[in-house]
Amino acid sequence: MKHKRDYYYDINRRFLSIIGQWPYQKPKARLFFLAFTLMFLFNSLVTQIAYMFLCKDMECIFQTLPTYFLIFNTVVKVLTYRLKSRTIKDLTDHLFADWDVLETRKEECEILEKYAEKGRRYVLIYSTYLYVTAISFASTSLWPRIMDAIFPLNTSRPIMLIWQAYYFVDEEKYYNYIFCDTLIILMICLAALIAHDTMFFIYIEHVCGLFAVIGFRFTHLIYKRDIAKKRQIEYPNDLYYEHIVFSIHAHRKALRFAKLIQNVFSKSFAIQLIINTITISVSLLQVSHLHLNDLAEMIRYFIYIIAQLFHLFCFSFQGQKLINHSLETRDKIYNSAWYEMPVRDQKLLLLVMRKSIEASTITACKIYVFSFQNFTMVLQSAMSYFMMLASFSE
Repeated sequence: MKHKRDYYYDINRRFLSIIGQWPYQKPKARLFFLAFTLMFLFNSLVTQIAYMFLCKDMECIFQTLPTYFLIFNTVVKVLTYRLKSRTIKDLTDHLFADWDVLETRKEECEILEKYAEKGRRYVLIYSTYLYVTAISFASTSLWPRIMDAIFPLNTSRPIMLIWQAYYFVDEEKYYNYIFCDTLIILMICLAALIAHDTMFFIYIEHVCGLFAVIGFRFTHLIYKRDIAKKRQIEYPNDLYYEHIVFSIHAHRKALRFAKLIQNVFSKSFAIQLIINTITISVSLLQVSHLHLNDLAEMIRYFIYIIAQLFHLFCFSFQGQKLINHSLETRDKIYNSAWYEMPVRDQKLLLLVMRKSIEASTITACKIYVFSFQNFTMVLQSAMSYFMMLASFSE
């Protein structure tokens, strides 16, 4: 069982280890990698703030804000795991313990494996998309150099950095060093983003798997699988009671797991949501002010906007998935053969159904609930802020 568990979570372990946030990493190694990550991130923030002081108008400042918010957002994600390290370890301990509990239950273990495989697939898709987007974004800064080599002019085209920053040196002379520095920061930033976000995906997929296992137990509460056929059997009353109590405890454990996820990410998500909304609005404003001859800049902003929307959609998708799975438990109980049980045991089922009426959610400070419906609301808010900023900039 351990080798399966390692297979499903090996990608997350590597990304979290890079930024010093893997719960089972040695303390000295964690501290070293965390300090290394924060050093580069704060270095980027300093150079971007320095560039803001050189700006003479709001348009110049708006050019810096999107990537500045990206780095700041990454710092928030890294510190979230650091400040909530004890709760993160509890979550991971519970996650690994559930695999050991279900080791002897083949069908339930298969359900958990299916959700773990989905989580691993989401991690691969998410990390691949971010790296492809980042490479595409960074490569646009090489466009002037490429054009100088293919279609040289009397004078060199203006240099373009990966993002707007001031390094206190001659940018033309030290362009290669500056490009390498910003590229390293971008890669570290991506590792931190992927480590934080994909581990959240893994936690959500796991708790959804727990709800699916619980639903399976209630659905098959009075059925026994036979090699040749399925046939309904009547258990003794005490065995009914034992199965129901066991399932109730498992349901409470899943609810506690979902609550732990909420406690870890709630405040962090509130900050990230505000940053994402402002970033999308500012990026749209910059695109509206670009001319057709600024093709490279326009491509950069479109890539960035799409990445922000994809980032927010992934969180909304996971939040909606948790809502759906937590509510499905009551439906599975109702569709089971509960009428075959003794009245005493039917009353126990009401306890679970009562808990299942209220959906488990992931919120931003209990104000914003991550779901598909609220995802569209954020897009509308971003468009509203964009229109307001556009009116001020006229």
